[in-house]
Amino acid sequence: MSEPYLRKAVERDIDILFYWANDSITRENAFNTSGIEYTDHQKWFAEKLRSSDSILYIYCVNDRAIGQARIDVDGDNGLVSYSIDSEHRYQGHGGRLLSLLESTAVLDLPHLKALVARVKKSNTISQRKFEQRMYVKNEKDDYYEYCKYKES
Repeated sequence: MSEPYLRKAVERDIDILFYWANDSITRENAFNTSGIEYTDHQKWFAEKLRSSDSILYIYCVNDRAIGQARIDVDGDNGLVSYSIDSEHRYQGHGGRLLSLLESTAVLDLPHLKALVARVKKSNTISQRKFEQRMYVKNEKDDYYEYCKYKES
């Protein structure tokens, strides 16, 4: 088995990302739980690939895409989101993906001071992943915010 890795998303990833985005558990854990139309996804995806304020990554194991992560730049912070393909959940990939994302973000976005994730209170699995990675937890009205500050 080869080591897991992240690669930047490319145009050919549009369909797998659409499939993952509309997964029932992914929608349940998203702040907007509505299904996504393909034409809306196409526009969103094209914008993300062009944007200098977003990086979309594909998480690969044995050269097979099994998850995705995104960082959206918000000032000095990088807003993190991620998901794992339904066939590969509950196998520790979320933690490995986050670890890779942290080391990759330092290289790709060196100006960031912190990585920040917003997690619904009902999403206990993602909460655990961020807590295991030593993110600082802050309670908000209807979600938790997790922050990990860049080491100086």
